[in-house]
Amino acid sequence: MATTETEPLRTYRGNCHCGAFVYEVELPEIKSVFQCNCSICHKKGYLWVFPGEAGDFRVVKGTDDTLTRYSFGPKKLTHKFCPTCATPVMGELPDGPPAQQRALNVGARPASGRGTEMLTRARTGTRNARRQHLGSGEEADRFDGTAIGDKYVPPEYKGALPEAFEGSKLYTGSCHCGAVSVALTSKPLDETFDERTIECNCSICERNGYYWVYPENSRVVLSGDDANIGRYSFARHMLSKTFCRRCGVCLTNEYKPLSEEQRAALSAQGRVFDGYAQSHHPVNVRVLQGVDLGGMKPPSRNDGATNIPPPYVNP
Repeated sequence: MATTETEPLRTYRGNCHCGAFVYEVELPEIKSVFQCNCSICHKKGYLWVFPGEAGDFRVVKGTDDTLTRYSFGPKKLTHKFCPTCATPVMGELPDGPPAQQRALNVGARPASGRGTEMLTRARTGTRNARRQHLGSGEEADRFDGTAIGDKYVPPEYKGALPEAFEGSKLYTGSCHCGAVSVALTSKPLDETFDERTIECNCSICERNGYYWVYPENSRVVLSGDDANIGRYSFARHMLSKTFCRRCGVCLTNEYKPLSEEQRAALSAQGRVFDGYAQSHHPVNVRVLQGVDLGGMKPPSRNDGATNIPPPYVNP
């Protein structure tokens, strides 16, 4: 979305989840987002907006060097993400058209009410449509990035295999660069899948574009050199979001063992959640090969922004 002279500008503020990098940008009201289905945009759940030539972009906390850079293929586009929390912040195309040299991930800005609904509908709507109306004049432009350049070849899975069960199907996937991979045994992930799937509007899920399923530990194997696996925990510190340190793609939600002191301080609700978290290893379906999200039943919308304490405070 490019700035025009006739539209009043608003100041939008965006940040990675841990708050190491914060920016502000002047834009007209964001009424549409740009969604690409290419290999990396799909894995990261990007929703793009283009500031354009007149978009006044400024960093208010951190520096450009705060972010990790990742590029691939012809290396014309650089993806920038936080190395601590994996939030995908922006993409830069220095040799692109003047109005399209920087794209911002809308998920990295605070969103509530109408803004949150726009992001949710954009991610979970009819994914085969070229343009889907989101309500209140808001739209998601969909772009077939898979048709550009050489076809992406998913990295081969070489890790251990999880436990199979009757009627299960093996799914494998990875981050974009292949440094970290995951294997899952599950009921078929198609229109017949009847277990829980969730897209959450909490502060981390909005930023990182997660699409969750909740298998038991024995059905999941996360593999890769531990030096390449980032782990980010916050708030109650009961879970760690796992991601690739090289390309920033997020894979699973791993239990983080609590100390006896921490466990003793849990509320009754917290103890129930802790027990569940110990026995399950949620997987981000976006990273799995051969899964058509549009062919699955719509995920549940979890209001984590309201219901998961403590509330997140934007920096």
